[in-house]
Amino acid sequence: MHSTPETHAATKRDVLKLAKERGARFVRLVFADILGVSKNVSIPISELENALDGRVTFDGGSIDGFVRGEELDMVLRPDPQTFAIYPWSTADGLEARLICDIAMPDGSPFEGCPRTTLRRAVESASALAGTSVGLEMEFYLFERGSDGATETTDVGSYFDFSANDRGEETRNAIVAALQGMDIHVASAHHEHGAGQHEIDVAHDAPLRAADHALTLRTVAKHVAATFGLDATFMPKPIEDRAGSGLHVDLRLAKGTDEETLLYAVGGLLAHAPATTAICNPTVNSYKRLVAAWDAPIYPLWSRRSANALVRVPPSTGAPRIEVRSPDPACNPYLALAVLLGAAAAGIARERLPGDAWEGSTYELTERDRRERGVGALPKSLRQAIAELDEDPVVRATLGDHLYHALRDAKLAEYERYRRAVHPWERRAYLRLY
Repeated sequence: MHSTPETHAATKRDVLKLAKERGARFVRLVFADILGVSKNVSIPISELENALDGRVTFDGGSIDGFVRGEELDMVLRPDPQTFAIYPWSTADGLEARLICDIAMPDGSPFEGCPRTTLRRAVESASALAGTSVGLEMEFYLFERGSDGATETTDVGSYFDFSANDRGEETRNAIVAALQGMDIHVASAHHEHGAGQHEIDVAHDAPLRAADHALTLRTVAKHVAATFGLDATFMPKPIEDRAGSGLHVDLRLAKGTDEETLLYAVGGLLAHAPATTAICNPTVNSYKRLVAAWDAPIYPLWSRRSANALVRVPPSTGAPRIEVRSPDPACNPYLALAVLLGAAAAGIARERLPGDAWEGSTYELTERDRRERGVGALPKSLRQAIAELDEDPVVRATLGDHLYHALRDAKLAEYERYRRAVHPWERRAYLRLY
């Protein structure tokens, strides 16, 4: 059985002992910035004890969204339970890693730390105590080349297998590397698009699940490079192929009744327009959220439909809720935080989600939508930010610092996108006017 924070009590002494036994030469102190990008400070093994005592700092002014316009030494607080040896060696020997929370110089938690924000959301969502999270993460493997290269020799589709496929070998190597870092992979397979793959991470506590997502992206890119491939978690790298999603499977505590489950679904649907800004955080994300390849476009739930935003699959054990809208470019800590916050708000307000939708949601007409009072997910990052602005529940989950920092960063991103001239525009207009 895979260990969880409740059963795996790693301590500072455990970490120091294991690092020595394994012969680690360096340790990477890893943390996520507000966009979910993995950052790290590398230290020699001789500094590990100092790091575990919270005596390693970094310049917070250098990280976008942390402390702008001034230098402020911020403290890295490693979580001993995240200690792992990277399953590859460098010229200088083995490297280990520890995932860190960010603290202020006086030792108080930094309100802009994504990991701390998720921990706070878990503690606040008492109605969801005992909920674990499984992740289905999709990504593409392309031939290494210049920026923007999307060539692949893979011609497979769902669940295809080819013994001579480098992508298949690469995915297997990624899974082996993750397992070597004590991340339990439930399954892995080829996805719909040529060159597209999926790795499913088994259920774990929310904070561990987000740690696993951060690690998976790093490991996939490193391993893919050794096979001469690039791993990309971009939501929609190719117009006429399936986009990549990050399906989040919430397994509620055993004994959760049907009414509570439906209230949680109601909260997820009610706050979906605002959570989209966090779960689908790039301008490219909205090119995936279209009526194709089972991407959700309406805040509807279903028992069976693959393109509903929320699916409640049959379960003989603990009840499950699958949220199908997030994509793998999201900050996993913030995405899980706002999803848990939305579900908990639904339970607190006893918000029922209406009848389950039967069949494909793409068949829903404008008249059906009006009669049922069904809205639509935002069609752009700008629309999603506007929805976030109007949702006090999601904003409160993020906290003021992260809300404003993310809003500023994403509006600036959208403005750069709005001003950019796309090759499609030149093809469509250059000779016409």
